[in-house]
Amino acid sequence: MLRSRNVASRARWVEEAGAAEVLDSKGKLWLTTGVTRGGKLDYNVEEIGFLAERGALIFLDDEGGTIGMEEIYGKIAGGKYGCSWDAFQAYKHLKLLGYIIGRYGVPWTMKHNPTCETTDSLESMPDTNQSFDRADGVRSGIAKLLKEMHIDGLHPSFEVYLPNSKFRKSSPGAPCFFLSMLRDKPPSRDELETIESKCGGIPLKFCQVDNGRVSLLSFDKVLLPSLP
Repeated sequence: MLRSRNVASRARWVEEAGAAEVLDSKGKLWLTTGVTRGGKLDYNVEEIGFLAERGALIFLDDEGGTIGMEEIYGKIAGGKYGCSWDAFQAYKHLKLLGYIIGRYGVPWTMKHNPTCETTDSLESMPDTNQSFDRADGVRSGIAKLLKEMHIDGLHPSFEVYLPNSKFRKSSPGAPCFFLSMLRDKPPSRDELETIESKCGGIPLKFCQVDNGRVSLLSFDKVLLPSLP
C-alpha cells in the first residue's frame, strides 16, 4: 500500500557516507530501519529502495530535488554502497515477510562521544530534524566500512531478526540467522567452515536470486559412516 507524500519521511543522499541522512522521520518505520549514530539516523541504499518503493520515503539530492526510483535502482545495482542488486532483492523479500534486517557487522546504534546522550533519545521523538556533519569521525568510519565490503565475496551480508514489536536498536539481541549471498556455485567445504567459524554459533543461511525469485538455503554437515 502506497503512502501519501505528507506522511512520508524525507532523507538526503550524502555521497561520501554512501548513505542518506534522514531529515524528518514519519511514523515508526525508523524503529527497525536505519542506523543511528550520535542521535542521527541514516538509511543505507537497500533501505532507501525498499521505503521509496512503498511511498514511505522521499529521497532528495543535495539541492533538495527529488530523486526518482530509476536513480535509486542505479545506486543499488552499481554495487558501490555495500549492497548488490541481488542482496536488495533478498532484503526486500525478508522485509515483506516481517523480518527485521540489519547489515552484518554494522551496529544499529553508536554514541557520538562518551558525553553524548544515547540513541534511545531518538526513540522518544516521533519526528526528527537532524543536521549532518560531514567531518564526523564516526560517519567516516561507516563510509570506510561500506567501501571495504566485497560484494562478490562469500561473507554474511545481513543480520536477520524475527518479527518483534518490542525490538530496540539499543539492545537488539542475537540475530535469528546471518544471510550470505551465494555466488554462481555453492561454497566449498573449506569456504563454508571458514565463514561459519565467524558466526559465533548463529545459524548461517545462503540466498540465491534467480530472475527475481529469492531462495533461502542452508547446508548441513552429514557424517558418513566409516568404512569397515
